[in-house]
Formats: sequence, C-alpha cells, structure tokens
Amino acid sequence: MKKIYFDNAATSFPKAPDLSKTVSNFIENNCVNINRGVYELSTSVGDTVLDTRARLAELFDCDDNPVKFCKRIIFTSGVTASINMFLRGILEDGDHIVAGALEHHAVMRTLYALQKERGITFDIAKCDEFGVVTADSVKEVMKTDTKAVIINHASNVFGCISDIESIGRLCKERGVFFAVDTAQTAGVVDISMRKANIDFLAFSGHKGLLALQGIGGFAISENLSKVLEPTVTGGTGSVSHFYAQPDTLPDKFESGTLNLCGIVSLNHSLRFIKEIGVNNIREKELLLRRHFVESLKDIKDIIVHCADGNIDTTAVVSLSFESLDNAFVASVLERDYGVMTRCGLHCSPLAHSSMGTYPDGTVRFSFSYFNTKDEIDYCVNAIDKILKENYNA
Repeated sequence: MKKIYFDNAATSFPKAPDLSKTVSNFIENNCVNINRGVYELSTSVGDTVLDTRARLAELFDCDDNPVKFCKRIIFTSGVTASINMFLRGILEDGDHIVAGALEHHAVMRTLYALQKERGITFDIAKCDEFGVVTADSVKEVMKTDTKAVIINHASNVFGCISDIESIGRLCKERGVFFAVDTAQTAGVVDISMRKANIDFLAFSGHKGLLALQGIGGFAISENLSKVLEPTVTGGTGSVSHFYAQPDTLPDKFESGTLNLCGIVSLNHSLRFIKEIGVNNIREKELLLRRHFVESLKDIKDIIVHCADGNIDTTAVVSLSFESLDNAFVASVLERDYGVMTRCGLHCSPLAHSSMGTYPDGTVRFSFSYFNTKDEIDYCVNAIDKILKENYNA
C-alpha cells in the first residue's frame, strides 16, 4: 500500500534533501557548544549560527543589510515559545491587545492565561467569509490604549492569508506593536518585515522551512527589543561577571544552550529554499491545491472550505463530509489507502468557530513542494470510493 503524506501544516515531511547527512556530520564531528570557548570547532559552529541568522534576516526582508540585522534574529524552540516570549514579555497588568479570528492555541491559550494572571484584556478582529482578517476589522476593535496586535499570517486550518501589510500600516499609524505568526507561511510565502511594519515575526523551522522539529525563533524590531522583557534568564556565555541579564542582542533573549542540531538543520534547509526559490515553491504548492480542489468538484457530499480561487492561500484545504463522519473518512483514508491527513479542530477552535465548522472540525489536507499530482489523483479517487462504499452504511 502507498504511503502518502498530506499533513505538512503540522510538520513538513520529507525534510530538505540530504538534511540528515548534514545533521549527522554535525553530531559526529562538530557537536560542541558556542560562545563558551575560543577553540576552532566552537568558532566554526558559531559561524554557522551567524550565517543562519543572516539567511533568516534575508528571507524575511528584515533589513537592507541582513548581516547587520543578525543580532535581532532570536532562536527558540518554535513559534509557540516565541509567541509566549512576546505576549508574556510585553503585556502588563490591564493592557489591551487585539488578536485575529483564526489564531492558534499558541496565542489564545496564552492570552487566556494572562487574562487570569495579569488582568489583561483582548478583542478578536473578525474575518470575512473567506477567513481573511483586514485592517478595517482590526481597527474596529482597537482601543486608544491598545498595546499590540497579533495576527496569524495564514490559518493552519483553512490556508487563508490575512492582509498583514495593511494591518501593519495601521499599527504603525497608531503606535501599536505588531506581531505576526508565520508558522504556516515562512519558507512558502514571500514575507517582508519592512513592508508590513512587523515588530515581532515568529517563525517555525519544522514546517515550510523544512528543518527539524524543536527549532524556531523570532525577528524583532529595534524599538520592541528595547522594551520587551525576557521571560527566561540565565547563562549566555557573555558578561559573566554580572548577575543582571545582558541587554545586548541576541543574548537578552537567548539564555541557556541553543538547539545547535536544529540550527544546523535550518541552515541546510534555508540553502535549499534559496536554491529553489520561495516563489517557485509556492507556485508548485498552489498548483497542487488547485488540482485537488478542482478534482473534488464532481464528488457529491463534500464541502470544500475557503475554496474561492480569488483569495490568497497556502496549500491547505479543509473538507467536511455531509454523509459521513469526518474522523471516519480520515481513518479509512489512512487505514485502507495510506493517505495521512489531520482531522479535528487543529489546535484552533477559534478558527473553526469563525468559519462555522465548530465543533465538528474538518479533515485537513496540506501539501508540500515534494507532493505530486499523481498523489492528489490517488487521494481523490480514494475519497470517492470511501463515500460511495459507505454512503448507505
């Protein structure tokens, strides 16, 4: 039986070609720490870390000089950790923040926790019928004392991409910090931190960036870096004669030992992405998405969410089934046909509530650059068979 992976919104698989060789070589020959020693192995790995920061700064168009911006690329374990560092580091007692209608639990659970812990308040900017959050919807719920706006660039459930450039302009006009969750777009959609006036850009290494799990981080503006408080403090390998946490970047936000295996894997995958080109990756993924949606049109009892061809999306498609339980279809797809998807609420009940798919959720299909049209055709045929065979069951 074939094994076809359509769950790339959860984590990309396969990873960048030959990534395992690069990581294996690091583990076997270079697995030392950085910023703690002046021996050649340590400085060599340090150079790789610096190069990775520069590649990320270039990818996200953070500055006209990526090397200059390097210190403002901060490594964490992923988007969830990054978002926690932002929300917990900026929001104080009584502060107000605006979030989008399609946020992941990384944002929503943290906001609810801070509401209990610090009495912060938040409002949700509604999305339109296609799942797009606009500057107008954000403006509607902003207050005179709003401190920050945080927006999920693209929904992990429906793929719809929100207009971060117009939202960023609004935030700049209002003097409000703007944070963007790029978990679903980094590596597959062009993102410009400068054009969108982003103060805090959280990224995940293991999804569109095609690296290992456990590595991610954020890019931070100079203004925000001065006021954001670190939520983790400790050893940095720098100014060790002081007990106070360093104010310099990236040390201010990078206490403890970095996930160097993860960073090495990210360095490798960023080279691959640059070689192929983000636009080329996006073009192929959207081709697969369109082919999938078009191929489903002749099959009855399927609801394709956010299928409008005019909206900007990632290669994510959510389906509901009128005659069968979503979980049943997902289970049979994997059991009998080897097609791996994700069913449920996808850690984003707010998105499902906003789009009318709560509480049943959807079956999510998320494609990558490495998937093929033949795999799409095989999956569509499998869905058709499942519906026909079980319609009267």
